[in-house]
Amino acid sequence: MREQPALEQTEAIQRITEKVLQLESQRELNSDLLAFYVEKLVNDILDYCHRNDFPEGLVYTAVDLIRKRISDEAEAAGNSGEFGVAVKGPLASVKMDDTEFKFAVKSADLSGCLSDLDLESIKPKLRLYRKVVSLA
Repeated sequence: MREQPALEQTEAIQRITEKVLQLESQRELNSDLLAFYVEKLVNDILDYCHRNDFPEGLVYTAVDLIRKRISDEAEAAGNSGEFGVAVKGPLASVKMDDTEFKFAVKSADLSGCLSDLDLESIKPKLRLYRKVVSLA
């Protein structure tokens, strides 16, 4: 198995940000919020993988997650897609007659919940790059 090249943390943040901006050129993005999302995701990945360098093979995975988070937040804010669904999240209850849905989280908390679920979804891929940590 060949060794995957790795990036410094700041270089990974820069490359991911550039690729997100390139792919989301049609959408107006808040640059401070984007910078926060990218930095948080890179730090979360480095923490989970017990690394100081960012595996280059995870750049596109990170780009996909950031774009998904941007889309999820746009939907949660009411900028829904073609089916008019504005909120996705864990349900607390469902009522059948007259159709009632209650979400387990408030709209303001939804983006953080979705972010955690997104990171959870890539853990099998992250395990490929995770280093073993000795507690001794």
